[in-house]
Amino acid sequence: MLLFDIEKLSVWEFLQNTKEPIIMYGTGNGADKVFEVFNELNIKVTGVTASDGFVRDRYFHNFKVTPISEYLEKYEKFTVVVTFGSSRPEVIEGIKNLGKKQTVLVPAVPVIENEIFDRKFLTENEEKLNEAYLLLADEKSKEVFKNYVNFQFSGKLNYLFNMESGISDAFNNYLKLGENESFIDIGAYRGDTVEQFLHYTNKEYKNILALEPDKKTFNKLALNCKDLKNFEAINGAVTNTLGTVEFTNAAGRQSTIGSGVEIPAFTLDKLSEKFTPTYIKIDAEGAEIDILNGGENLIRAHKPKIKIATYHKNRDIFEIPILLKKFNSNYKIYMCHHPYIPAWDTDFYCV
Repeated sequence: MLLFDIEKLSVWEFLQNTKEPIIMYGTGNGADKVFEVFNELNIKVTGVTASDGFVRDRYFHNFKVTPISEYLEKYEKFTVVVTFGSSRPEVIEGIKNLGKKQTVLVPAVPVIENEIFDRKFLTENEEKLNEAYLLLADEKSKEVFKNYVNFQFSGKLNYLFNMESGISDAFNNYLKLGENESFIDIGAYRGDTVEQFLHYTNKEYKNILALEPDKKTFNKLALNCKDLKNFEAINGAVTNTLGTVEFTNAAGRQSTIGSGVEIPAFTLDKLSEKFTPTYIKIDAEGAEIDILNGGENLIRAHKPKIKIATYHKNRDIFEIPILLKKFNSNYKIYMCHHPYIPAWDTDFYCV
């Protein structure tokens, strides 16, 4: 039994039983994954819509992509299934407003792999979910955890919005970076989180090492950060082994280790031979657990501050805190979700 209350129905169970027309909102990879689950569960879709500018004259899964305004005119009540991601305030506000008129749900399909957050997943992992919940360092983080699990299970927007906080809250209250930090940025993208690091350290630091596996993105990273002092960028992956790995250069959330071009692979323990990091950011499209395993010696000996994504795989919500506490029991682990639909930009802050 879970240590906190959970919604009675999963999003999938609700959709199997609703009498309202089901309108799919989104036409990308996430929508493909949702359609796969719908086919398995015999959930019938009535139509497909998209945001303004993405409707155009086209079809998706044999449905004509239709403006939401037409469905609002046609049906008094219908269920909107949101299948895309956005952090843009105007998009989030639009979905909030839609939710005032219609049933709006966001099924949790993982960014990586196909394990869905359904009743089976919840039941099989109850003990580990409870363990991770109890490892969190404050009541605010526990509230975020409860809302996150309920959102992933039910798809209801109120849980998502109830756990939001600004990025500055996490940096100011948890990480508390100083002006003498040594930073390893794993999944540095174009330098966004390097810029974030510079902001919260007042551009005073010891070292920055940024790694980005996607070649085109890496080139932009190197260009954007070329004038920084004590800065090094590496076009490579971080995992639990040294050597090379195959990587799909998809320049986004579909970029993963597993197939594609060969790139250099490093471990956190090996990278720390350059300098001992005081702060590590890990956002690696599903490789987070492997990265932690490759940094066990560093984590045990030095306990660097860590900001790590927890939304790429459903089981990261419990596997990450349990593993970190195993490596170093002195960690205090906090959890934050920053504005995004679905529950992307959800991280553990470990200090």
